[in-house]
Order: sequence, then C-alpha cells, then structure tokens
Amino acid sequence: MRKYEFAAGFIATPQSERWEEILSRAYAAKIRPKCLCKPSAEAPEVYIAAVRGAHVLKRMPFSGARHAPHCDHYEAPPELSGLGQVSGSAIREDPDSDTTTLNLDFALTKGAARAQPAGGATEHDSVRSDGTKLTLRATLHYLYDEAGLTRWSPRMRGRRSWAVVRRELLQAAANKLTKSKPLTDLLFIPEPYSSEQAAEISAERARKLARLTESPGSRMLLIAPVKHIDQARFGHKLVLKHLPDMPLMVNDDLHKRLTERFAVQLALWGQLDSTMLLLIGTISQPMAGLYALEAGCLANVNGGWIPFETANEYQLLEALAERRYSKGLRYNLPGIKPLASAVLHDTDEPTALYIVEADASDEQRAAAEQLATGSGLASWWWDVRKGLMPALPGNTRQPPATAEHTAPERCAPPEPASQATNG
Repeated sequence: MRKYEFAAGFIATPQSERWEEILSRAYAAKIRPKCLCKPSAEAPEVYIAAVRGAHVLKRMPFSGARHAPHCDHYEAPPELSGLGQVSGSAIREDPDSDTTTLNLDFALTKGAARAQPAGGATEHDSVRSDGTKLTLRATLHYLYDEAGLTRWSPRMRGRRSWAVVRRELLQAAANKLTKSKPLTDLLFIPEPYSSEQAAEISAERARKLARLTESPGSRMLLIAPVKHIDQARFGHKLVLKHLPDMPLMVNDDLHKRLTERFAVQLALWGQLDSTMLLLIGTISQPMAGLYALEAGCLANVNGGWIPFETANEYQLLEALAERRYSKGLRYNLPGIKPLASAVLHDTDEPTALYIVEADASDEQRAAAEQLATGSGLASWWWDVRKGLMPALPGNTRQPPATAEHTAPERCAPPEPASQATNG
C-alpha cells in the first residue's frame, strides 16, 4: 500500500485520517509529495491533481519506471509499448496546471481542416511517423492506461464490471483537453442499463448527447461494449450493450470496412465466449432520435476488461489471472512492431513478457530481441513456432500484510504556504 512523505517527518497513506484534507492542503501549498515505494533518498515525486471534485496523486511525466514495481504508480518503460511514440507529442502533460492536452487524429466536427479517414475503419492502424496524433485506438489505450485498467492483481477478480470500467475511464478523461475543450464534454460512455430506471437513464443520456444537436456537423466520442451487428432495412445497425434503445446506423461502406479491417477482432469475439468487444468511435445525430457511427475501432478485452490482440495473448492473460502485472498496449504502433505483452510486478525485478507469433518474420524477431535488450528488464519469451507456452517466472514478491500498509500520521497536515514552491 502507498505511503507518501509530504514534508520532512510527515508521512501519510490513503488510509490515514483526514486524507482528503491532507491532499487539499498540500495541493494549495503546491507540494509535491515523495512516493515511499523506495527509500526516501531515491523516492520519486508525485503531484496532486484536482479531479472531479476530489484530489488524487499522479506520477510525474516520464517517471513511471522510477517507482518500485509493486507500486501503483509504477509504469514499465514507455518504449515497451506504444506509449513511447506519443508521449510528449500527442500527449502533453502539464503538472503545474493539472491538465493534459491530447492531439487527436480524428475529427469531432464535420468539415474540420483534416477530414475523417474514409469509413473510419482505418483508425486501427492509421499511424503517423512522428506519432504526433492519437488515433481512435491510441485514444482508447491512453484512457485505459490512465484509468489503471491495464493493471491486474488477483484481488480484482470478479470486481471489475462495466460500472467500474466506466467510472475509471471517466475519471481518466477528467482534466484532459483537446483543441482547448474538455474531453469529458466530448465523450459519452453509457451507464449500466436498468429497465427499472430506463426513463431516468434516457433523460440523462439526452442531456449528455445534447452537443450533437448543436449543428449537423457535431460529433462525439463513444466508448461501449458491442452486443451485436445486424442487417437493417437500409445498411446495418450496431447495437451496444447498455444502449438497447439507441442502435447506431452503419452505412454499407463503413460496415464493409469495419468487417474487413477488424475481421480478426470479430473472429476472436465470436470464438472466445468470456470476452467482450469494445467499440470506440465517433457518432453523429443526422436527425432527431437517430444516431450514426461515423468512424470506429474495435478492440477485444478479456473477462477482466483487459485488451488483447491474439488468441495466444488471451491465453497468456488467462495464465496470469493470479499474478500482478501491467498490460502493454500498442497505441499507434502497427502490428509489425514489437512490444511487450505484459510486465510482471511480482518478480524480484520487473519481468517483460514477449510473444513471438508463428508468422513473425526474421526482422520482427530481431526487433523484439533488440527491444528486450534495450529495456534493461528481465524477459520471458514464448516463441509460438516452438510449441506450447513455457512456464512463467515464479511469483517471488507476495503482497505485504495489511498491517504494514498503514503508517501513523506524525504531525498535522501541512498548511498552505504563502510562497508556494514546486518541490
């Protein structure tokens, strides 16, 4: 459990009394606490952000690998996933203003200077060499990382529902800006549907989607699990879980592009009964009461709502159900580029897990080996050509006892300073 040093001799944890007051005063004083996942002399700083009416501690930009692997703030080296390509360019964090600016590769207004990709289905792999814009997939991956939904521990089994995923994604979207607009104003994630509360849910949804009525060119970003895709009288309709009374119109051209580009994702969804298929896309309201999908990307997630790309990666995640790890995500990286499928946090040192698929070329294999060598982490390999998944590294770091998670407060919370410092 986390411990933080707010001032010399003053240590507190999220279990401390008056924790929110401690954060509030430290926030006003512009104090950057030290995360005591490591000895004080090596402890990395974190910063305090005001998010949705509460204060939260966040790691400083590019500091994730400085935290201990068991720490909630730990993040594997960004080069092991697609995050390294977009950090600092497509994603610009400013701890002093508590905001993060996102540069998106898709339009949220029709007629923007750069038009949407035809049909929108190419968003899954529409990458740019400079990595300066987030595709739809990269936006989903970023929000997932920010929400902590890429982290797993055995205690999460059975506790992640759509309500939890939605809550964490919305919190992750707070304090994010795109084109100077709050991302939360442009993002719609449906709440869990209840027939008993259908009228209230419908009214709240209409309020949230009111932006789409501002002009014919207005767009919003939608994230929701798919229920089914059906033939309609004209074109197709995409029905989403928790939105049974709001099917999305999908014209024939977009439907063709989606089913061709995401054939693998659709096949995995059909074959693996315990998995879900997530949609992230832009939607419009061509007429009252009618909604249309303008661009979309599909992503497979397992029963713990963790994304995966292949059947072999799904098998690996199932084998990790009783382990602590973080999932690597691709962001803008094309499929031919290597990345670590996951990083184990319960080994003596963080261990990166790599899968080399049977159809990988010699160049891809060499690139994966180079990535692993450059990361400085221990590595585990599953070369699918050589057969079944090998044994995983042993769990050598059991979680500490609950009694060790709480540190007593040693003095009163820090008072706001008249001359604030940035720590």
